[in-house]
Amino acid sequence: MSLLLVALLWLLIASARADEGESADILTYPIGPGDELRLDVVGQPEMSGDLRVSAEGEVSVPLAGTVSVTGLTLDAARQKITAHLAAGYLVSPQVMVDVKTYASKRVDVSGGVAKLANYPIQAGTPTVSKLLIAAGGLLDPNAPRAEIWRDEGGVRTVIAVDLDRIKKGDQQADLLVRPGDHLYVPQVEQVFVDGQVQKPGGIIWRDGMTLTEAIIQAGSTLGTARLQGVYIMRGNERIDVNYKRIQDARDADIALRPSDRVVVPESVF
Repeated sequence: MSLLLVALLWLLIASARADEGESADILTYPIGPGDELRLDVVGQPEMSGDLRVSAEGEVSVPLAGTVSVTGLTLDAARQKITAHLAAGYLVSPQVMVDVKTYASKRVDVSGGVAKLANYPIQAGTPTVSKLLIAAGGLLDPNAPRAEIWRDEGGVRTVIAVDLDRIKKGDQQADLLVRPGDHLYVPQVEQVFVDGQVQKPGGIIWRDGMTLTEAIIQAGSTLGTARLQGVYIMRGNERIDVNYKRIQDARDADIALRPSDRVVVPESVF
């Protein structure tokens, strides 16, 4: 097989990864102990196979001894193995290296999942939904959100994940998770709507939920409601709201917080 054909094969592999939505930077992560590599030496099936990186950071190439690959990217590992084989085993070896399991690159999953664990990254970059499946699923199937905690340069970034969109099959919401990330499913939180509404009681709070959305989820107001006298209890604080003005678009809607209690009083007339 010509070097040109090998290069074309690598382009096809890279293209397939992109088509699958794999993050390109997964290829730049350094190989570590415990990772499982797939080695293909063209025309040499006896030298090909799945190789586990040892605790010393080495792989044992069949019939050709050990090669240190720890800290190398996939391409750098391929070049090093190629050079090793060319130094005394094969003439113009053509080598391909891929990763089956990033055992040294892991993701913590915690919070409202069935199994709290530290999961190895399998070949390809996992999505939130794949990790949740690996964690045994959500404790509360109504959980509306998750968070990806990503530490870079000593700074933590929290990336919100809309689980409602993922449940509806929205692939764009099913974010890629990187090695070293922490996937956290917060406890399901509620707001409460009491008084003159069709279905008083608790409602699952979602990011950005407004007063109007909460009242609609409570079945909307009854004809006996005094819309000008609505109020929100936020701890010990009372927030008076003229809901009629919000309905008429004369006042801005109000964002609710977890545990808020909305009270829709009865009209005296």
